[in-house]
Formats: sequence, structure tokens, C-alpha cells
Amino acid sequence: MNDLSQIEGSGIAQLSEQYRSGSTDPVRRLDQELEQIARVNPIINAIVFVAEESARTAAQASAARWSAGRPKGPLDGVPVTIKDSVRAAGMPWRHGTAPNASLAVDTEDSPPAKALKDAGAVILGKTAMPDLGMMAAGVSSLYGVTRNPWDLDTNTSGSSAGAGASLAAGIGFASVGSDIAGSVRLPAASNGLVGLKPTQGLIPHLASSTTRSAGPLARTVADAWAMLEVITAPDRRDNLSLPPLADAQLREELSPAGLRIGVLSDLGYGFAAEPAVKETLWAAAQALSDGGAQVEEMAPLFDHDPYDALDRVFQVRALTEIESYGDAGDLVLPQVRDWALTARSYSSSDFSRDLAAVDVAQQQVAARTGEYDFVVSPVLPVVSFPAESVGLDSSRPLAHCGFTAWYNQSGQPAVTLCFGMDQGHPIGVQLIGQRFDDYKLMRLAGWLEARRSFQLQFPSLGR
Repeated sequence: MNDLSQIEGSGIAQLSEQYRSGSTDPVRRLDQELEQIARVNPIINAIVFVAEESARTAAQASAARWSAGRPKGPLDGVPVTIKDSVRAAGMPWRHGTAPNASLAVDTEDSPPAKALKDAGAVILGKTAMPDLGMMAAGVSSLYGVTRNPWDLDTNTSGSSAGAGASLAAGIGFASVGSDIAGSVRLPAASNGLVGLKPTQGLIPHLASSTTRSAGPLARTVADAWAMLEVITAPDRRDNLSLPPLADAQLREELSPAGLRIGVLSDLGYGFAAEPAVKETLWAAAQALSDGGAQVEEMAPLFDHDPYDALDRVFQVRALTEIESYGDAGDLVLPQVRDWALTARSYSSSDFSRDLAAVDVAQQQVAARTGEYDFVVSPVLPVVSFPAESVGLDSSRPLAHCGFTAWYNQSGQPAVTLCFGMDQGHPIGVQLIGQRFDDYKLMRLAGWLEARRSFQLQFPSLGR
């Protein structure tokens, strides 16, 4: 079996070897990253703040540690990025929306940013996101359109839009996104990457949440794991954070032999999966079956449409933030603003009933997926959609998140990896595990990644 931290092609492992041998150093690597940002970012609009001064300070300190033979760990000197919504001292927080354009820079690090700095990582800067994170697309009232390097006319998905696009375009080795309805997994799928939404609480983040998680994006499972290892560092500021999981150090691939794996191709409501998406899903299922798993097609998760209640809960969340801006709330992207303002007609009783309905639905999701060791499903129902679009339903900007959103509600870990291509566009599949099985899930993802039938070649944009 392969140790996932040493898989050939793992960019972070290779970079660390180069630092160790002296063939390059963190300062030279930073200069290369800054050059790539200058070449590519005007095309894809993914990096919204370049932290050159603090990045250079971090790179110089890392270079001294590597020269002395005392690196801090697997991310020491590694260039990474963080999403606009991940607060970091000395960097702006804008939440993707025009009303926040003139806010002062932050003075305190969020748990993921602190963990990265403590590990010696070189944070290049912030990545783009849509307004309030309440849209699964790369469109923002403040930043404009973020474009997919695989095809500039297609969407990055979101809300960790810039994280996905920048990694696909060769900027940095990993990124921290956040996920409330699929916001790490969706851009990972659209950009040919690996993205994990962990068990809620495994990665400390603020504000504490039972549904929103920070999560790593990277080009390989091994690189995502290297990021995960760092950002799970305990942080008492998040009062919902979990202690480290007992199997965190197990890195070998997890063979599917003997596992019971469900194949979920139909939710029972919403957008149906396109043929190319289903073909990719079944290719992954076949690989798992060939590896010895007991693979079984699942009936649709629902016999009714449970989404309206969840959508209204999201509307209330968005409305709360928009109203905090006063008159400046008019600057929020119209599709997000108009969708959210509908919530002004909801009563507190309506909201309570919707929360109860969502709870019933997530219990059904947990029960149905709990019949299996793991479930494999699509990430997006479509291969791609236009870059300027807010999604598949312009009146409900999260409506295409059906295959991802329910695992935020159930708290289950879910990871995305590329397993297919269609006319030059990557197609992701999603592996879903049981709560606290995050590392088993990553190990199975590593096994599946190694069985991909093609060599994934990222776009040469700007190189």
C-alpha cells in the first residue's frame, strides 16, 4: 500500500524535498508564485489581495529554518492561499460584497490562519468569493467574475471560487476555503481539485457553526491531507471544535475490499445529473467494485422535495447580514439581495418550522447513508455552467447544491476528487463518510485517485 504523504506527484512533498536538498528555497519559490499571480490573475481574477510583504517575511524565516535543518513540518515554506472570509491579521476581510469595500484590515488571525502561520506556511493572500458566501458561483458585486482556467467561459462554482481557480492555474499548493452548502467541494469539482468538508468541528473556525466548516483544497489528496494536518490544530476560541481524531496519523490507502458502498445518482428532487456526470460516477463505482467493494445503487434520498425549507433558512441568514449594512445593502449583488429580501415576509414561527423540517431531512440523509460504509455521488448535477451565471436557477443561487448541502446539515465528512473529463472540463465525484471517519474517507479518496484512468494535466494558462 502507498503512504499518501509520499505519493509521487505530491507537490508539497516534492517541494519539501527541494527545500531539504537546497535546490530551491522558500524565498525563490515565493518569487515564482508572485510571478505566476502577475501572469495569470488578470485573466482569471482569483486572487483579490496579495500579501507580498508578510509572505516575504514568512518565506525568509522559513528559508533560515530549512538552511539550519529545522523545518517546522510539512507546510513550512509552502505557498498557500486563504479565502476572503478567513480572517488574517494584516489582510482585508470583505466577504465578497461591495458594502465591505472600505473596511480596515483585520488585526487578529482566525484559527485556520493562525495554524498556517504557526506551521511556517507562506500565505500568498486572499481568494475571491461571491457575496456573503451565499452563492455557489464565482460572481461577486465587489470582485466581479472569477473564471475557470480549464475554460474561461465557464464557472468556477463557489463560494470558494478563487481558491479553486487559483490552484487550477498553478498558484500556490493548497488553499483554505469554507463550506456551508458545498462551497469547498463544488469549486474543487469544477476545477479538477480535491476538496474536503470535514466532520463539523474537526477544523476550528470562527464563528463557531454546526453547519459551516473550513476545509482544504489542493491538486492531490496528499496535498489536501498536508493542509488538513495543519488546520485541525486545536483552538479554544471555537467552542464547537473537536479533539484530534485517534486515526489521524494513518496515511496508507484504504482498500475498498469488503466495504459496502452506496451509489447515489438521484436525490429524488431538483436538477438531474447529466449523462457525463453519471458516467463519471459509475466509473468511480466500477473502480471501487473492482477493488473488492460491495457496490449497490441507492434509491433516491427523498420521496419529496425538502429543499424549500433549507433555502428559506439560507435566505434568513443572508438577510441578517444584508440588513446589517443599512442603505449599503443595496450594493449587494442583485441576485443574492433579491433572493434574501424575500425572507422579510417570514415570521419567527415560519423560521422555527423550517429549522425543524431541515432537521427531519438531515436525519433522513444520515440514516440512509448510514446503511453503508461510504457513499459515492455526483458533486454537481452538470459538467459546467457559464462564468457570468449565478447558478442553474437565477432566483435561488444555491439550488444546484443538492448533492452537497445535506452533509453540512448532517455533519458528515465529504471529499471531492476529479474522476472524469468531458470536452476538456473536469468532473468530480464525491465520497461521503460517517461522522468522525474523515481520515478513513481521505484514505479511500487516495486509493480512488490512484485508480483514475487518465493523467490529469492542469491548464498551462500563463506558464
